[in-house]
Amino acid sequence: MPEYRTPGVYIEEMSVGPRPVVASSTTDTGFVSMFTLPSTFIPGRGRATGLFLPTIDEQPFGSWNRALAFRPLIASDEALPPDPGASAAPKDPPKDGAPPTNGGKEGGSNGGKPAPKSVPVRAQGNRLRALVEEALPGKWDIDPPSMDDSVTLRSVDKNDILRVPLRRSQLSVKEKEWDLAWGADDHQVLQLIASKAVEQGVRHNGVLACADPAAKPVNLDAANIQARMQRIAPAVHTLDAFEAWRREFSGRLFVEILLESDERMTQSKAESVWDSMPQDARSAWERWVRAHPGMVRLELALSGFFQNGGKTAYVAMGVQTQQAAGPNKRKMLEDSFDGVKAMALICAPGLDYGWQQAILEYAGPRGRGDLFAVLETPRHLLTRGTRAVESQLNKQRWLEKDAPYEVGMLETLASPQQTELRFNGYSEDAVLDRCVPRDDTGYGAAYGPWVVVDNPLSTGAHDRYVIAPPAGHIAGVIAATDLKAGGGVHKAPANELVAGVAELVTSISDREQEPLNMKGINIIRHRPGAGIRVWGARTVASDPLWNYVNVRRLFLFVERSIRDAIQWAVFLPNTPETRGDLRTTIVGFLFRLYQEKMLDGATWKEAFSVRCDEANNPDTDVRLGMLTVDVEIRPVYPAEFVRVRFRQSRVRGEIAEG
Repeated sequence: MPEYRTPGVYIEEMSVGPRPVVASSTTDTGFVSMFTLPSTFIPGRGRATGLFLPTIDEQPFGSWNRALAFRPLIASDEALPPDPGASAAPKDPPKDGAPPTNGGKEGGSNGGKPAPKSVPVRAQGNRLRALVEEALPGKWDIDPPSMDDSVTLRSVDKNDILRVPLRRSQLSVKEKEWDLAWGADDHQVLQLIASKAVEQGVRHNGVLACADPAAKPVNLDAANIQARMQRIAPAVHTLDAFEAWRREFSGRLFVEILLESDERMTQSKAESVWDSMPQDARSAWERWVRAHPGMVRLELALSGFFQNGGKTAYVAMGVQTQQAAGPNKRKMLEDSFDGVKAMALICAPGLDYGWQQAILEYAGPRGRGDLFAVLETPRHLLTRGTRAVESQLNKQRWLEKDAPYEVGMLETLASPQQTELRFNGYSEDAVLDRCVPRDDTGYGAAYGPWVVVDNPLSTGAHDRYVIAPPAGHIAGVIAATDLKAGGGVHKAPANELVAGVAELVTSISDREQEPLNMKGINIIRHRPGAGIRVWGARTVASDPLWNYVNVRRLFLFVERSIRDAIQWAVFLPNTPETRGDLRTTIVGFLFRLYQEKMLDGATWKEAFSVRCDEANNPDTDVRLGMLTVDVEIRPVYPAEFVRVRFRQSRVRGEIAEG
């Protein structure tokens, strides 16, 4: 108590009584993605040192490293006549110390198969030579494809060598398919323009440095890069803000790769290289980063989030090498999101089962315990993939062998149409029970199928659309449901329109949805005359008390709001006065929710009850420092099955006698 020693008037302020409860956020969403690097780089030379030419893995899933830029230069699909000088070009790969483009394995990425008969190998080489001559007259010469399926460009003047990672079967030049352009002589940068790197013909932008023949390959330690780049997830509110974050991420990644490439490199020197890099080279690197499938899917998810009504997103990008397990998932989630108390939702767009399970566990009691995870079904849960894709799917329809989704090639379409065949085994219990992670009390919900959206990296009519994971769009729908007039966290985020979606990879009928809905898999569907809508509101809970999304999210909302609002009571005397203030604080908040129709009941006494007195705070608990408040609330349940009963009325005579 204060001391009074000098006569006078003393002003004292005391905080007593209950406090108002501020409703916590329910829409702020965390996004997790992965940036997968090749395990080895070849350093460049000249003023563009620090740009890297990745080694080429024979797996097509790494092909985003192969074709990095495009610009239509030649529009012809006819092979040129044989070049008389072609036979003089050496056929063996140059002994330049550079690793073979097929990852050091014998044979090429196509197994050493010959080129298509319609376009002879020699004519193909001549065609590519003609493109080189047109773009770089007198500068470069080209070796025909060797047995390892590599093509080598030679600088006649300076003897620089750049290996172009092509399959012989891809050397048939078609309209807008190959182009080469020179960046600047003093930069020693060659811009490789290519298109049909894999089956889908996805094109990406970027500039590569000429490979230094004397340089040794650099092995990257992704764990070191991840540890140095790890930080609390920043908030972005628009796609412009995300673009600014991506540029900043690109610069940090460049610096980290430089540090890995040279033991003598220091942080300040690496940052100086980035800061002094010509703008065209820096922009090319940023385009290269943007073209990564993990970065593209994050952009697609955020675009869907904002289009559907989301306001605030927190982005976390991990780094790993191809075919590696990646960083410790729980540690990355804790380092990224533990400091973001406003976050209420979390998703991992396009990532594999391990990540879906990781975010569910992090959201629930084993992790933060105050989040709701927006999960995804496997890409091919409902449809059949190509033969190559099907061979890499496990029994639960997740991509399994050395090809997690974050390094998978993006699937593009010329038009939004459903062309995939139905997978007939999707309704098996073994598939439905294990295709998405489960928990006891419903801290997450799974959604499918995947969606067809506009391609932000489109280069023409052939790839205007891209297949995207649905989590970002669903998180936006949930946010919009909470924020719109007449909505709220108590309303199930179902029968809501999904914006920004041109098509679904497949359509589901009522009968086909039956087994999916009973297993807690929510389906995005075409509804007659109503567009594409979320048509499910179930969690992945095994406990039927927590079957519905809105019930779990309502409890999370109430728990978070009250937890944050009664911090003032910690260490106050555990007396009837303190308990009464706590009870009044919580009752006032719940009564406001009842008035807003967020709780069910004919009267407020039916809707909730709060107890905090001597009955639930015995003296033994008080002496142990415990103060207990028991709260019961009655949530609003969704009308999932609307039943309308019809029957014939009784005949007129029976009515009259009654």
